[in-house]
Amino acid sequence: MTKPKETHLWRKAAVLGSLWAASEIVLGSFIHNARIPLGGQILTGIGIAMLVAGHVLWPERGLIWRAGLICAAMKSVSPSAVILGPMIAISMEGFLLEAGVFLAGANLVGYALGGGLAMSWALLHKIGNIFLFYGPETWALYTGSLEHLRSWMGRSSGSPWTPLFLLWATHFLGGGMVAVIGWSIGRQSASAGSVLAATAPPRTPAPRRDHAVRAYSLTALILHVLFVIAAMSMGQTVSLWVCLCVALFYACLCVAGYARARAIMSRVGLWTGIFVVAALAGLLMGRWDSGVRMGLRAVMLTLGFSCIGEELCNPLLVSWMERRGAGVFFHALEQAFETLPEVMAGLPSAPVFLKNPAVALRNAVARAPALLEGLSIGRVIIISGGQGTGKSSAVSRLAHDIRRAGLSVGGIHAPGLWDAGQREGFDIVDLRAGERRLLCRRGGGEDWPAVGPFRFSPEGLRIGRQALSDARRHGVDVLFVDEVGYLELQGRGWAEELDVLVRERRKPMVWVVRSCLVNEVKKRWSLVDAPVLEAGQVATDAILAGGGIRIDAADLAR
Repeated sequence: MTKPKETHLWRKAAVLGSLWAASEIVLGSFIHNARIPLGGQILTGIGIAMLVAGHVLWPERGLIWRAGLICAAMKSVSPSAVILGPMIAISMEGFLLEAGVFLAGANLVGYALGGGLAMSWALLHKIGNIFLFYGPETWALYTGSLEHLRSWMGRSSGSPWTPLFLLWATHFLGGGMVAVIGWSIGRQSASAGSVLAATAPPRTPAPRRDHAVRAYSLTALILHVLFVIAAMSMGQTVSLWVCLCVALFYACLCVAGYARARAIMSRVGLWTGIFVVAALAGLLMGRWDSGVRMGLRAVMLTLGFSCIGEELCNPLLVSWMERRGAGVFFHALEQAFETLPEVMAGLPSAPVFLKNPAVALRNAVARAPALLEGLSIGRVIIISGGQGTGKSSAVSRLAHDIRRAGLSVGGIHAPGLWDAGQREGFDIVDLRAGERRLLCRRGGGEDWPAVGPFRFSPEGLRIGRQALSDARRHGVDVLFVDEVGYLELQGRGWAEELDVLVRERRKPMVWVVRSCLVNEVKKRWSLVDAPVLEAGQVATDAILAGGGIRIDAADLAR
């Protein structure tokens, strides 16, 4: 089971990851369309400064790399056709920044070291991509071009590593500088946070992310991985015509089956650049076929990695990872997407951002505590127990105590009916309006939906759905759902209302769930960190405190 402390850390990472992703979204397209030089380094620098500032605000070990993973995963729904490379780059930048802080401490030296390492990855990633996509001939092309340049300039020969070292040193120093800026921004953000939190725009409910419906295949994923490995291993021994036929055949398969592959193949500028580079490489090396091989290798690997990235979104794969402990990560990712609209609303336009990035970053990071609070409160608290353990009685007592404390209550309560020691059914009570109706009975109407021995009245279900909708609309302080069971897990009952409540509500909710269904309910509504209380151990002050409401004990004693 995930510890509350770890869950809270992932929640903070969701806020920082969302801030980073928002800056990429706001600035990425603008920088690309405006053809601003060193655009990748600019985006990396902004990410470093933002993470450092966030860590100054919340100096907890493991926060930075988690935020990097969240931001990288958010790239999975990017409209860009090529996402795997940026996802790897963002993840590695987070890990390297975390490594610097781990080695030298959460201080100015540690941040500068981590920033230098993270910015260095931007260079290493670029060089690695060139070698990966164009093959080992790239080194010969590089050294040959360097010698031609030195000969043209009348300079003597030197080590081919010297220019690379100078480039690395420039990146390292630049990363250290932006980390220092982030450290300063973080210190300023703490004092600016209270002002900005008070003037922050109201939270806008995040729309559900609709994943494109397509036929995922684990077999296809494995085949793409094997093909990429084979393409990387393909040497000069394979006939050029065989390489050409394989590349064309693979490109046709990818285009036929993957939207991102089609988007890649439509980018004329990308392929023109690749084949111009390949042709020049062939001329410089004096072997035209080597240049063609480099171009074909780039085609196969670009399409291969794109298809792998799309297949990694397979719901079966995600579910498998969740069952092995990754549920807290996916829950934090959902929270990051939930926060994104509000983050985007608080960021200035790209030109304004670039005109005064320090002020824009300070204002963005200063709002992080308010964003975190929006994710922290409103969580669901589950009251659990077996049949006849007093779950509904606990709800009745809690609702009474909360009203006595001067707070509003809404939602539904389902008191049970007994006859000769046997449960005969349940009624439903609208806790806000006080209205009571029949909910289910043994041997109810034959056309009523059935769960076990009980049949549910359509009118009772309508009253319950209306009660939940009214409670949400009126913003009651505590909302009860008694209970969430088999009907809801089948997508019936209150399922649709619960979907909306989990997505939009920011105040505490108390759900009643049978012990045997708790894990299924938590999985269905992504309630990985929802506390579970046994019906006989429920305390009103604990329920309110868990939902972010503080009351005086005297209020409950009146």
